[in-house]
Amino acid sequence: MERKIGLVVDSTFGLSKEYAKEHQIVVVPLKVMIGSSEYVDGEFDPDVAVKAMQNHQDIKTSQPSPELFMKAYEKQLERFEEVLCLTLSKTLSGTINSANLGLTLVDSKHVHVVDTQQTISGSGYIAKKMIEYFDEGHTLEEGLVYLDELIKKGSLIFTVNDLQTLVKGGRLSRVQAVIGNILKIKPILRFRQGVLDLEHKVRNYDNIYLYLVNEVKKLLEFGKVVVFISYVDRSTEAKVLEHQIYQLGENVSVSITGVISPVISAHIGLGGLSIYIATE
Repeated sequence: MERKIGLVVDSTFGLSKEYAKEHQIVVVPLKVMIGSSEYVDGEFDPDVAVKAMQNHQDIKTSQPSPELFMKAYEKQLERFEEVLCLTLSKTLSGTINSANLGLTLVDSKHVHVVDTQQTISGSGYIAKKMIEYFDEGHTLEEGLVYLDELIKKGSLIFTVNDLQTLVKGGRLSRVQAVIGNILKIKPILRFRQGVLDLEHKVRNYDNIYLYLVNEVKKLLEFGKVVVFISYVDRSTEAKVLEHQIYQLGENVSVSITGVISPVISAHIGLGGLSIYIATE
């Protein structure tokens, strides 16, 4: 059955060029400034941003212009009857504001903008599930109800070396950061439906693994669970975590999605290791 709804997403979703092309998804890129150099998110090796952070270089990010979203909508309207634009959480970026301004420029009742209230693997997973759903022939109205269910089902849990990067970006309160940073305690944060909380504190990576695996176990009580692991500079730890979660059995689907988008990495900081977990 031919799909009638086209998708527009921003580059933080981490969709591969091959996947986007195959499913006719238009990806609107954010930009990353490292020192005096400007990069287009998704068009350069994310390890460049990781090395810049390790060298204490200044990294800034900027959201796409409304005109870029307008052009994306126009392109999709040539191919589809309706267009759904999904963005990373508005609590992390003003990208959705540009998406909405782009909507006013295109002036069409057939374009709809929705905040996924997620980021990293979470928003990417939601986008892929929406493609599957629309490929089955569902309408946009049905899709919006399904999208709301997806948003409520999943959450992102992650740890970082230092909470000050999140404080500097206005994503976490200074009081929470002080609590998290004392005695070299490893903070565990949860991002769910656009809200970021310091959820737990542990002493080392063994306890991080234990905590994250237990969170997956809790969801198993409700059925099958999907887990996506992402990282900034913790590829070894990601593999260890993947192995431990894999051992939970056949009702868990776990995979490593790779390095987190430089746009998000710049706001999380070094030591970033995350899992997105959701019930199927």
